[in-house]
Amino acid sequence: MKYSKYVKLGLLVVITLTILFWGVNYLKGHDIFKRSSYYFVVYERIDGLLEANKVIMNGFQIGQVKNISFAPNTTGNLIVTLMIDSDFKIPVNSIAQIVSSDIMGTRSIRMILSGDKAFYQSNDTIPGAIEGDLKEQVSLQVLPIKNKAEQLLSTIDSAITVLTVIFNEDARENLSESFENINRTIENAQLITSDLQQIVSAEKGNIQQILVNIEDITSFLSSNTAELEKTIKNLSSFSDTLSQISVSPIITNIADASKQILSLLEKINSDESTAGLLLNDNQLYISITSLSENLSFLINDIQANPKRYLQFSAIDFGKDYYINTSGGVSEKNIVFKLHLISSETKIPSNSNLFEGLGEVEEYYANGAYSYLLGTTSSYSEIMEIQNQARNKFPESAIVAFRNGQLIKLEKALKSLK
Repeated sequence: MKYSKYVKLGLLVVITLTILFWGVNYLKGHDIFKRSSYYFVVYERIDGLLEANKVIMNGFQIGQVKNISFAPNTTGNLIVTLMIDSDFKIPVNSIAQIVSSDIMGTRSIRMILSGDKAFYQSNDTIPGAIEGDLKEQVSLQVLPIKNKAEQLLSTIDSAITVLTVIFNEDARENLSESFENINRTIENAQLITSDLQQIVSAEKGNIQQILVNIEDITSFLSSNTAELEKTIKNLSSFSDTLSQISVSPIITNIADASKQILSLLEKINSDESTAGLLLNDNQLYISITSLSENLSFLINDIQANPKRYLQFSAIDFGKDYYINTSGGVSEKNIVFKLHLISSETKIPSNSNLFEGLGEVEEYYANGAYSYLLGTTSSYSEIMEIQNQARNKFPESAIVAFRNGQLIKLEKALKSLK
């Protein structure tokens, strides 16, 4: 089948127009055979951005500006249509920033990616931004220099004013006197230096001997390093031992003893107590002295004439006296407890420290918490409790209370008789 020359001519024209259309679009940066996605960006101003300008990402062109038009509302904003290759996905919250691509001020759009995993879809609107132009950047760089220059000029002006005030006739005379004094000081320093040199020369032997002694001391210390370390370790262990000693019970006992002594002194100084009357009442003293003399006479007479007083004996020799060896002193309202430990901070009663000991009582005095075990009026029972608790508390001590108040252990033991 043969085609006429008009058909061939028509095909040639169509092919030529197609190639021309493709070439013009290709020269504009738009490849009609390549798939593209379109996005929109809203700017308040575009600062010289033109259609067909590049859209770059990390310095690589990924598209171009397709169209620029005003927004349909009356705000005056500009809508820029971007044509991006479909192979590139733009993350959500990315920014399309208008930047200068060369020194001549040619504008382009740089995509600043956000790193989100979600991506914009075709025909979505991307946030826009504008990079400051060269003038703004120069202004920002020059403004601090301008401010510093103004400050420097004001400082120089102040310095010149001060110098003008200083360098008058009186000031020049003062400066001359000051320089003369400085010269005298330098001369005196030179004299002192020469005197020091003479002293050093005269005492050179003594200085050498001092240095030799210091060297001997240093060598002695270095040769006895092991013994010094042992001494320091012993001091450290002794310090640790002192720090582990519980001081709070001792301080509490001292405070209680001081209170008791003060109370006793007050009673002695008052006329209401027997001791106070004995010390302060002269008539009572005279009566006691007289009674003592009469008793002495009576004893001497009994020793001299015992038969005279036998029928009047008032002593019951059949009465027996016993000591309570079990330690029961409940009639004295005295109880014994075992002091385990004292602490400035409160220790819970269910702490592992008291596990297996039974119920532990807390006693607070003088800013310290003391923990007590057992409540008994028998001293032997409290000793058994102490033997059982020594595995965990080797420094535990027995304390005594009378009517809920701490008293000396010796005083409580005397009450056993």
